[in-house]
Amino acid sequence: MKSIIWLGPVVFLIHDLEEVFWTQPWIEKNRFLFEDTQFERVIEAMGYQPAKFGLVVALITILFGIISYFATRQIQAGLSMNLYVSTLLILFINVFTHAGQTVLLGMYTPGVVTAVLVVLPYTVIAFRTLKAHHLLTRTTWKTSPFMSVGMLAVIFGLMMAV
Repeated sequence: MKSIIWLGPVVFLIHDLEEVFWTQPWIEKNRFLFEDTQFERVIEAMGYQPAKFGLVVALITILFGIISYFATRQIQAGLSMNLYVSTLLILFINVFTHAGQTVLLGMYTPGVVTAVLVVLPYTVIAFRTLKAHHLLTRTTWKTSPFMSVGMLAVIFGLMMAV
């Protein structure tokens, strides 16, 4: 169980490194897709410069590591496990975001390769393992989606601030 939990920050880092290195060149090449749309302002605000994006990824990886540390200290249902499950939910949903973007645009989008080949298998295995160890409680399913939304707000806030 501890190995599965500690693999989370590694999987996240692998996935986000694909985005760090490929997002800005992809946006520059495909800027025409966003011109005169509501997404143009978001992209301009976030910038997606590799150094700044990499800093955000590093901070999130550290946060994920801290969450993983507390989840492995006492492998039992509770706040720390709910936080870990929240990170898994974000990763799992992110797979479908990347796949959807790729299908919608009919082209490669940064992050889709590692989302499908690394993140999806990891999150499925992690959820199955948590279920087998009876760590997915009703409270987990009720609170983790809300915690995930809060985490996403922090992540996007970091991206806008950096």
